[in-house]
Order: sequence, then C-alpha cells, then structure tokens
Amino acid sequence: MSCLNRLYLKLLLILGLSFSTHARISISIEQDIYEYAKEILADQSISEFTEEIFNHPRCQRDVVEFLIAQRALLEGGFQHTFSFTLGNYDARNLKLLESGLLLMSFDTIWLSQANTIAQKVYISPPIINKGAYFAGIYTSASNKTRLREKISTDLSQISIVSSKAWLVDWVTLTALAPQQLHHEDDWITMAKLVSNGWVDAMLVSFNNTRPFYYEGQGYRIEALEGVKVALQDSRHFVVSRLHPQGEEAYNALKRGLTKLKAKNFIYQSYRHCGFINPLVDDWHTL
Repeated sequence: MSCLNRLYLKLLLILGLSFSTHARISISIEQDIYEYAKEILADQSISEFTEEIFNHPRCQRDVVEFLIAQRALLEGGFQHTFSFTLGNYDARNLKLLESGLLLMSFDTIWLSQANTIAQKVYISPPIINKGAYFAGIYTSASNKTRLREKISTDLSQISIVSSKAWLVDWVTLTALAPQQLHHEDDWITMAKLVSNGWVDAMLVSFNNTRPFYYEGQGYRIEALEGVKVALQDSRHFVVSRLHPQGEEAYNALKRGLTKLKAKNFIYQSYRHCGFINPLVDDWHTL
C-alpha cells in the first residue's frame, strides 16, 4: 500500500470514530450501469421497488446487482447513505477494496477472484450459484451468420475480446482456444470493437430482449443463436475488512440477502432481467 493510501486510510479510520449515525459513503460505479439503473428505477425508492422493474430493455446483470446490493443493505439495517463516483472502475475496484478505500463492490465478483484477497475482504454467500452462469457469444449483426458457421466445439476460428481482470471469463476463453484473444479493460470499448468488426466477438450475459442484443452510443452487439458458454464459478458481493464501516456493512448485507432470498426476490429479479433465461436452456453449451 502506498504512503498516500496509508495516510488516507488512517484518516478514514479516525473519521470513522467520530462519524455521525448516518455517514455518507463514496462508492465507485461504472457510469453506464449507474445511468441504466437510474432509468429503470425511475421515481421509485430503493426500499420500495419490485422485481418487475427489471423487465426493461436497459436491464443487465450488473444493474440488478447494483440495486439489489443497496436493497439488501437497507433491509439489513445499514442506515448510511451513498454518493456515487462514476467512471471506469472494473480494473481498480479490487485494489480499492483491498486497501480499505472502497466499502464494497456493488457488482458481484467470482469466488476464485474474491479468494485471492480473502484476508482483506468479507465474502457474501453466493448470489449466483456455480453452474448457473451462462454467457452468450455476441457479435455485430452483419457478422452473425458467418461466425455461427465457424463455431463447433471451440472458438478456434474466431477472435475474442475480454479482460484479464475477469478471471473466470479469461480462463474459460483461453481453454476454448480462440484464434486471437485480446485484452481490454473497458466494456464499452470491447462492444465498439466487436460492433465495428475489428474483433469477432465477446462474452456477455443474456438479457430480456429477443433477439438478445445490447446497444449504446457507437455500438450494437447481438448474440449468436443456439450457442452459449458456461462459466463455472459462483459470484459474490465483497466488503472491505479495512473500511471503517466494513464489518457493519457486511453484517447488514448478510441479513438483507437472507430476507431477499426468502422472498425469492433475487432469483425473480434475474429472471425478469433475462440473465436467468429459459429461452436458452436448450442451446448448445461450449
């Protein structure tokens, strides 16, 4: 940990001793996920939204988890409020959690990844169980027919873009032996590379549109029909052990998740979003 980070952490710990009952805590979040969540939530409060809000064309797994994390904390009795810092934090959040500069990730991470920093974080019970995560192979609309003909038992005839920070994705893709595997940190940049045909494809979770697609400024990517990739690990929220509110947040998170699971709230949220999707049950699994 750098001297600057140690100094900042000491300041946080000192301030933590004198925080009011309701502290305001900064959380870093991907800008597109924040904007989609804001649109989906509309005027509803975190304490009142229902699973049905996720039946929305802007929904994706990250959006569900961003809102579920806040709901679980609230239902578990965590009274502090959040201010959100927007940007590209995928590759940095683990380091921030490790150092105590970030309370928790509002996006789940793979258990194998969480275990690499297990001494510095609390790991929640699984939000997505091992064996329940399937991703589609997404490409540009003009490339779908050509690529589908090239995929049989592996990806050896196509190029793929992913991120080394997504450990399970990267290991899975490496095993599927693509012709080329490119690293890129930013999801939107990946989508633009694929949409413009500079890279053939990328892995993305399914949503509730049919045909399955994602689009935004400068990109549109669509899933290849009939084929999916199994990512064999469970996904969890992680909370920093070194943050002044870390233990309090983790205990509240556990209580809240237990309540939400008892109501089948999390499963139904994923179903409405399309992440857990019966439409792909019969698709061939790589």
